[in-house]
Amino acid sequence: MKTGSFFLMIVLVPLSFSACKMSSGSTSGSTVDYVPVTGANPGIVSILSASLASPSARGIVNRFNHTISFYLPGGSSLSSLTPSFVTASGVTVVSPTSPLLDLSSPVIVSLSDGSSYTMQAFATTPSAAVVDGWIGSGINLGNDLDAWPGAEGSWTNGVVAQEYFFDDYVRMGLTSARVPVTWGMATNPADRLDSVSPYNVNPSFMGRVDTVVGWGIDAGMTVVVNAHHENWIRTLTGSALTAQLPRFEALWSQIATHFVTWPPQLVFEIINEPQGAMTDADVNTLNNAILPIIRGTGGFNKTRIVIIGANNYNSMYTLQDGVFSVPSDPYVIVNFHNYNPWTFAGESMSTWGSSSDIASMTSDFNNVASWSQTKGAPLYMGEYGVTFEYNGAKTDLPSRALWYKNMRQLAKSKGIAMTFWDDYGDFKIYDRVNRSYDNSVIPTVIQ
Repeated sequence: MKTGSFFLMIVLVPLSFSACKMSSGSTSGSTVDYVPVTGANPGIVSILSASLASPSARGIVNRFNHTISFYLPGGSSLSSLTPSFVTASGVTVVSPTSPLLDLSSPVIVSLSDGSSYTMQAFATTPSAAVVDGWIGSGINLGNDLDAWPGAEGSWTNGVVAQEYFFDDYVRMGLTSARVPVTWGMATNPADRLDSVSPYNVNPSFMGRVDTVVGWGIDAGMTVVVNAHHENWIRTLTGSALTAQLPRFEALWSQIATHFVTWPPQLVFEIINEPQGAMTDADVNTLNNAILPIIRGTGGFNKTRIVIIGANNYNSMYTLQDGVFSVPSDPYVIVNFHNYNPWTFAGESMSTWGSSSDIASMTSDFNNVASWSQTKGAPLYMGEYGVTFEYNGAKTDLPSRALWYKNMRQLAKSKGIAMTFWDDYGDFKIYDRVNRSYDNSVIPTVIQ
């Protein structure tokens, strides 16, 4: 989703101020209260990255609790591993000194600056249900790397992703971040994904995605990375779709290869919001083409969780229409988006919260959860939210708060993971500059 930028005058509380609420704007009948993010800050980062050579694995260097975690496939030996580290400037590893370590139990890594990390490896292949639980309740980093045709920051008044965003997400109590990425819609295709064979991804852009995703992983979050506003393929059908499929296949081959050593806390989402001329059958074709490519890159991608979704903007109703199919792959999660009813959530019309409104939302969740049980596939509500404003109409804020509360409660009761849409625009929940959050929403969605 792309939404507009600033929509009303809001006074926000900077992080350094005390945690008192302030009125920060008004719409229909209420005010928006933003409060500063509080909680423990990350520790001094002495180890920048950690990895294993055999088997090849990227470690999670958690900057909050100073742990280093390696995830290896189930059944892997943990008794003779050789980790390597990239340390901060002027910092060296003091111990351990042995090149081979038994990481089946915790090992303390001591550094010359007096800091230490607790390091351990785990031989596990988490199921789709387990990773769905890790996703839990999270946030979208919307309108950032998904901006097009301009560069990152072109949709957010020059504000681009920073490491502290993810620190604040954790401090707010969120467990995951969805990082939308638009690869193939740049003004100059070669800046991101070339439009001619062999359809190379620009190394600089891949590096930026790597950096942003890594900030989330090393904050202890589960991170979803996807192909987002790919109108060059997600709107097509028939021969037009067939003509573009090689480019999409090349894209996912490169994404999967780049991240092949990353831990299972990194999740792939094949395509965001198929729409336009694309049919349900086309979505099945797309999923069935890309999933084997990801699996074929080997390593952790053999069992990495991959998210798929239905046509019509990832509609929960299209999921259940009998045409959308779930591949026979146990490491798949099914995605849907929820801005229902759109007249309220997307167009700021009327209010929400009547017994009929709640009954309709409840019925939607009952139906999609029943479908999920039949298919044996966990569910992920990858986007949900309510705008502040649409074409000059202001959203009723008490209704908006009640909508978020019921959405979270119903999703949680059905075991559905969820990430609200946050875009530093009309759906802004987290203020990326002032490091404050909408207090009518965050306490609700982390419950």
